[in-house]
Amino acid sequence: MSPLLVLTAVVLLASGALAAEPVGVITELHLQHGRVDVKRADGADWETARPLLSLGAGDQVRVSGGARAVLVFTASQRSAVVTQASSPFVVVEPRQPGLGERVRSALSFLQTTPRDRGRRALAVRSPKTGGGLTSVVMIAPRDTLVSADGLTLEWSGSQTTRYTARIVGPDRRVVWERQSLATTTLPVTPGEVRLVPGRYRWEVESAGQGVQSAPFDVATPEVSARARSTVEAVNAARYPPATAALLRASSLMRERFHADARQELLAAIAADPDEPTLRLLLADVYARTGLDNLAASELDRVEALSARR
Repeated sequence: MSPLLVLTAVVLLASGALAAEPVGVITELHLQHGRVDVKRADGADWETARPLLSLGAGDQVRVSGGARAVLVFTASQRSAVVTQASSPFVVVEPRQPGLGERVRSALSFLQTTPRDRGRRALAVRSPKTGGGLTSVVMIAPRDTLVSADGLTLEWSGSQTTRYTARIVGPDRRVVWERQSLATTTLPVTPGEVRLVPGRYRWEVESAGQGVQSAPFDVATPEVSARARSTVEAVNAARYPPATAALLRASSLMRERFHADARQELLAAIAADPDEPTLRLLLADVYARTGLDNLAASELDRVEALSARR
């Protein structure tokens, strides 16, 4: 199945189009040693569970073998871990304790992932260019908000090439530059450059590849504080690790901090590389920032992991 068809199917599931009024969403699927299936309250047949599948009251979750699923409720701070021992699990909306508004917004955003903007065909192309050089791809930050207290520049390219990286301010003047770089990941601290709210771009220059650039926006202190407070609210709710990472990332994406959301997801994937929901949301980050090749690669992994038995 193509990445486009997989993504389209997941959009329908995550939006709740195939279920009753959602009261929960599957945020983790661990399928290495079994399977997870769902049966709708309307009596439909059992179907294979998918990442970020919305569930309504009366729906059932069935787990076999050593698999397990995590379900987060949309109106409660509670989550449920479903195993073979607790199957079939009947979805009933818990009453208390209620979610704070910020966590509720993060979960609501998560249920809409991925959106229509990512449904176009995602065709992977070769990263190679003529002459044996590896093309430079600006990875982060791009089309994202960042806080003024520092950022990390990341691009892909040949490890043997020397690069010049620079940041160009809203007034189109270079505000920071480093030359003869052998790395493709470079933290920029507040002590090196003072960033103020507004539109910036950063550039990478190398021999044979010219200048590549990507835009980003520096957030106001109020917007940065709002994003941090949502992340703190998710942490205070004490969800399972992968679920907490999903909600932190979705809250950051909701405020358009895509670069920070990507870092959250990459860290969670490093700790739990076989969790498909993490990769599904990462694919959405890449689609939103114009990195279609990377989005397609993650969707391939989602498909493989979701089908594992």
